[in-house]
Amino acid sequence: MTVNPAEKKTSSSGKRRPVNKELCAKAGYILGLFVEKLGGIGVKSAVIATTDGFDVASVAMSEEEGAKLSALSSSISAIGDMAIKEIGIGVSHQSITIESESGYIFIMDIRHPNCPMVLSIAASKDAVLGKLIYYARQVVAKMIEA
Repeated sequence: MTVNPAEKKTSSSGKRRPVNKELCAKAGYILGLFVEKLGGIGVKSAVIATTDGFDVASVAMSEEEGAKLSALSSSISAIGDMAIKEIGIGVSHQSITIESESGYIFIMDIRHPNCPMVLSIAASKDAVLGKLIYYARQVVAKMIEA
């Protein structure tokens, strides 16, 4: 697995993502530290994405897997926010955990003042979920300060 800060990419409409290179580089560095702290145990992919689904940085088995996780996590995050509002228990979610028979997807919003993002982690059942969540919160805090 390698850390990939996103290169300049455009959407299908031809518009550039609103993330500067410096923020992409910081995101890549922070994700790399995250995976290092976990010792790589159980983490399949970790992605920081814009709220519209473009990857900012990723640590993934493949570029395609990182791009899929970016797109899916931004959509799931938006659905989570809508559910919270509709049910009347807040204005936005803090995290979403999806558990399957062989792993987890853990999603947290990054409320960066200039560029809201989403952190998404795909992990196997080998991952210690509490440890993963603890370090994910650190990633979010560092990204908000970035």
